[in-house]
Amino acid sequence: MIQTASSSTRAEGTVVTMLRITAGVIFMAHGALKLADIPGTAQSFASMGIPWPEYSVYLAIAGELLGGLGLTVGLLTRVAAFGPMCAMLVAIIAAHLRHGLLAKNGGFEYPLILGLVALFFVAHGAGAFSLDGLFERSQSMRFRSRRVESHA
Repeated sequence: MIQTASSSTRAEGTVVTMLRITAGVIFMAHGALKLADIPGTAQSFASMGIPWPEYSVYLAIAGELLGGLGLTVGLLTRVAAFGPMCAMLVAIIAAHLRHGLLAKNGGFEYPLILGLVALFFVAHGAGAFSLDGLFERSQSMRFRSRRVESHA
């Protein structure tokens, strides 16, 4: 079967959307867990040697919960994805790196994959099927209609 450019573009957009929403929901879930137990999370951060754990917990919650929400709906996606990406970098360094790669040993494979997914969205944006894409198309249509009016 020959695939046209538009069907290929739609398929790619669909896959990017599925990845963005799935990662966003996962980040929101982890942020919500931290929000549900702020003192426990701060204590856990302190035991890992994360500086200023009583403040760092709020950065982690904002990065994961709000960043995950931005990813899920595709709003300000490059900025939204930066928070979870940073949270995963801290998680790798503070909690997982010393345990090696494999998650079954407490390793860093899971936060590494999530961090790289977040990095993808920092670099590439949300894709067409997102609020960012909707706003971009709306701006483009307004710009084209103004250009047509000015040439008429």
